[in-house]
Amino acid sequence: MNDYLRRNYEACSRGSDFLTDNAPDFNAGMPKAKSQALADAVADIEAKSADMAARFGEASMEVEQKGTAREILRSAVAAIADMAIGMEPDFNGISDLFRFRRNLPDADMLALGRAFHANSAAYETDFIDYGLPGSFRTELDAAATAFEAETSEAAVAKADRVGAGQALAAAVATAMQILRTMDRIVKQKYANNPGKLAAWASASTVEKAPQKPPPPLTPTP
Repeated sequence: MNDYLRRNYEACSRGSDFLTDNAPDFNAGMPKAKSQALADAVADIEAKSADMAARFGEASMEVEQKGTAREILRSAVAAIADMAIGMEPDFNGISDLFRFRRNLPDADMLALGRAFHANSAAYETDFIDYGLPGSFRTELDAAATAFEAETSEAAVAKADRVGAGQALAAAVATAMQILRTMDRIVKQKYANNPGKLAAWASASTVEKAPQKPPPPLTPTP
């Protein structure tokens, strides 16, 4: 939950607590219904906040797993490209066929892995003769498949996290709308009770965002 949502949630939560503490004054009709609606909205925010935290954790885990899978694929591709350079004197043009550039985008990294797997079929025995393990193509295919799966899982996890964030923001907006309605009701109820009005204002007011300190002044030479 970001700072803006947190400050709004806390105002709603404090406002709901105030209404609970003063429930006898709001025990019928629309005041009672809105008080309950605010309490339900606060509970909904808390549930959605917990869900967002869980989604954030899942997304972080998937990103880490994707990074591991990418590194395994990168290593497999780099080994083939490096060997192709050594084979160039005996296989003219092979280093161009298996050229590897670092820091490729994910989609390009996967495409290169698939291309290396396909193109290496014709040179499988030669690569093995020069020192690559006999399972190098099988391992490359497995690495590309794993990276593709982890990339997809990471994208789904990110989408779930974004969706959870949007749901949380919507829940906070709903609670704030109810709080604004209750503000009018409470002010009308306690029009002649300054103490209660002050307590309500303290409870229901959204705290201001912390101010950034001004930059230090540069001494004049």
